[in-house]
Amino acid sequence: MSGGGSAAPQGTDDSARYLFSWRGVPVGLVTLRRTEGRFTYTSLHLHTRDGQVGALTREVKLALDAQGRVEGSQSVPQALWLWRGPPPTGCVTGREELTGREGAHCVTAAHGSEVEGTMLGAPFRARYDASGRLEVLELGDSRFTVAAPGERLRAPPELFADGVPVEGEQGALSFEPPWPVPERLPGMTPWEAASARALAKRVHAAFPEKGPGAADWRAGGEGEAGGCLAHALRFAAEAAKLGQRVAMVHGLLVVDGGPARPHAWVRVALASGGVLELDPTSLDPVRPDTHLPLALVDPKGSSLEAGERWLELLRGTHRIVRRP
Repeated sequence: MSGGGSAAPQGTDDSARYLFSWRGVPVGLVTLRRTEGRFTYTSLHLHTRDGQVGALTREVKLALDAQGRVEGSQSVPQALWLWRGPPPTGCVTGREELTGREGAHCVTAAHGSEVEGTMLGAPFRARYDASGRLEVLELGDSRFTVAAPGERLRAPPELFADGVPVEGEQGALSFEPPWPVPERLPGMTPWEAASARALAKRVHAAFPEKGPGAADWRAGGEGEAGGCLAHALRFAAEAAKLGQRVAMVHGLLVVDGGPARPHAWVRVALASGGVLELDPTSLDPVRPDTHLPLALVDPKGSSLEAGERWLELLRGTHRIVRRP
């Protein structure tokens, strides 16, 4: 994220938080803060190392001149350019806060409260509220969604590391209040169960280690360590090569009576009717007392509904309970 705009009035401290999600999976919180002569970009995000999930905080503080540019240069911080907008049609030189990369940041079209354009050649779409502050940014597979001021919001690394408490001892997992999930998506193709199970075994074998790693956050990854997201995406990609369209399930997994943690698996439409759910990460059966679906998404889509539901879960609006 980045930007132009006028300098903050003397004595003000303006800030905002954004949930950062990738393909519908919450992976971090970005905090923007503007004070007189300074812009601060802070990222608290998931960090995987040796199969373990942790948190990494990166912060960049930039001194600004009176025009809101990085002091001593002609560039504007990328997130600031987007945040306090909407920016006008045209181009500026923007700087990515974390990498320091600079280049053209352009708005090519405006439609009411939305603008679209490119940042360093990558297309983006942004939506603004009535006061002109950024609400949502979509950039490739990434999405940034604003959190209300003062809103209680768990950081995604905490969700992955600590999970969500489960109320009750036995029975099927459920959300309270309920969150309906459709049985299938349009376009799913009928498939034989035996063939789908065989693919799940091949995908399982393609990852020598089952912990989260780089393969979860990019395409490919065969022969590397990979968590549930890498397994589910590879299953969908290999199924597509066979002419089969499947759905990915974003949800939560409960193991040995512990908390519910984010997980992903796949759902296949069966030629005989109904659907089959498969977990290529573990090859364990997908059961209502261990797997709780949150959203059913197209593996190649933007997973907007999943992202919105994860945000609600981070807000604490839904509980996880067992129903005997």
